[in-house]
Amino acid sequence: MRFAVSGSHGTGKSTLIAAFLAERPEYAHEPEAFETLGDDIELTPSGEPTPEGLRALLEYTVSAVEGHARAGSVVFERSPVDYLAYAAAGRDAARAEREAFLALQVPIVRASLAHLDLIAYLPLPLAGPARRSGGGAGFRNRVDRCLRRALLDDGYDLFGDGHRPAVVELPPLPEPQLAALLRFTAPL
Repeated sequence: MRFAVSGSHGTGKSTLIAAFLAERPEYAHEPEAFETLGDDIELTPSGEPTPEGLRALLEYTVSAVEGHARAGSVVFERSPVDYLAYAAAGRDAARAEREAFLALQVPIVRASLAHLDLIAYLPLPLAGPARRSGGGAGFRNRVDRCLRRALLDDGYDLFGDGHRPAVVELPPLPEPQLAALLRFTAPL
């Protein structure tokens, strides 16, 4: 199974994936693009990736997903959909620039989803986003709302045709999250 854990920054994706891999060591792990490209991604003064930075992160993620298209068991930290949500949530770029980015990238993201079996959406914790540097709580909340709309409401018409991954929302607490993820990825 090839699946992605999606969520705004500060939701516990890395922690959840580490716990999952401890239980399912047969899975390969593809870290999020920012871990690999972070030094090369330009950020705005408010800590958001610039449109060029988002494009690079999205291209890297799509390439990783497509590169593992025939692999057996892979967990991706972020899906290509995450970067649509980041673009939609950004306030530093002009509205027209965000809309142009989305118009260009939605078909690319839609095509890449054929290579995933599952997207596990990790909502913000009940206590709200964790405090951390880069991108304030308001930005994390906007990303979470945009990601929810993209994944659960199919706000970009990403999941309507052909082979598309199942999308599940994980519980808001860590222990039930891991139990749900193990259940959703259990071998048939």
